[in-house]
Amino acid sequence: MRSFKLKSAIFVLVMSPAIQAWATDTSLNHLLNLQQDCQANDQLAAVFACGSLHGAVKSTYYSLNNAYFVDNLNQDTAVIGGYIKYETAPFYGVQAAVGYDIQRRLDEKDNKAEVDELKEDGDGLAEAYLTWKNDLARVTVGNQRLNLPFMGDYADRRVLMFLYQAADVQIGNQYDFLRLTKVNKYKSYAEDEFTKSSRQNSKVETDGVWSIGVGKRFEFDANKTLKTQLWYQDYDDYLRLIYTQADLGFSQLKYAPEFSLQYMSGKDQGKAFAGEINSQVWGVQAAFKILPAASLKVAYNYIKPDQNSYLNGALLMPYAAKTSSGEIFAQPFFTSTQDLGAGHALMLSLEGKVSDQLIAGARYSFMDLKEAEQVASRNQSEYMLFGIYNFTGALKGFSVSNFAGIQTSPRYDKNFLQNRFALSYKF
Repeated sequence: MRSFKLKSAIFVLVMSPAIQAWATDTSLNHLLNLQQDCQANDQLAAVFACGSLHGAVKSTYYSLNNAYFVDNLNQDTAVIGGYIKYETAPFYGVQAAVGYDIQRRLDEKDNKAEVDELKEDGDGLAEAYLTWKNDLARVTVGNQRLNLPFMGDYADRRVLMFLYQAADVQIGNQYDFLRLTKVNKYKSYAEDEFTKSSRQNSKVETDGVWSIGVGKRFEFDANKTLKTQLWYQDYDDYLRLIYTQADLGFSQLKYAPEFSLQYMSGKDQGKAFAGEINSQVWGVQAAFKILPAASLKVAYNYIKPDQNSYLNGALLMPYAAKTSSGEIFAQPFFTSTQDLGAGHALMLSLEGKVSDQLIAGARYSFMDLKEAEQVASRNQSEYMLFGIYNFTGALKGFSVSNFAGIQTSPRYDKNFLQNRFALSYKF
């Protein structure tokens, strides 16, 4: 039954003529043949007619063996769903949007055999925001994606969206900016409702987080560029976090090397729901373009141990816990560096475009980390391979991806294997 349903999902994604038609022009003006002049600027009559539909249809299948090193905990789940969003055309720089997302399982089995983040069906309001922007600034209020440090959009290859209910203001561009954000609620890729909790603890509510960041790019000459950023984030009743990073690139040198440094510091505050936090993290990274379309990265992080602190000195990330390693340079793919403890973390990765349609890569990470002073180091190795194929022509917008890996650790008798297969059609 599972095989039949998965094949049916693939058929829907590939063959739906309605979806393929949207790939060319998704405006209501085109879809409903409204005959509106969308070239006229700032005309109220065109705001809704010239607005566009965007979204994705997705299907994913996760398979885990000895999940997270639990002996004989084997899980697999297939789901289908996606999201749709309508966004108005600009009116003096102002746009509104509203969206909906949905996820449904394609099979039924014992609850323990289900992958946690996929085992619940869900649907509900997704993106819903009002935004204003010009060449110098942007203001967005409502349910939205964010690309902030440790509060990113962690659901690109999942079905449900990862969203924040927030007010977000940015002055400047990608490299020279001042950004201020207040998050009130969030919705993860495993949920269909916005709550005041976090990935750290779904049963504890807080007043969210304040974030302020500044960035500056320095052009020394045609060859040398320095990008810098500094962030302060206040997670209510969890911690205050400082994050800074500098990237020095030499675009005209052989292999176009880029060298990066980072530092993170976290300290508990308020009710300290996660206990005492006293975390300091240093990181270095070097990246090289060994081929025109392929990059090699070597990364190292040192997380200072503190036996009286959260996870022996690890950095708490309320919205990225058990989800992502955030901005940490050295990270595995199937688990998160900050969830594993303190010590040394290393990563080596190679990825790039094999062809115009195919992206592939490999990553090795080693986590010499421990979550408490009295336990042995995890000495966790992860070997991961991935491939992403983006179709063209009549199937433009459709992609297929697979991420496969194995984790080993002397602390456990059996290895942890995971495979993530995904189909996606974006329009």
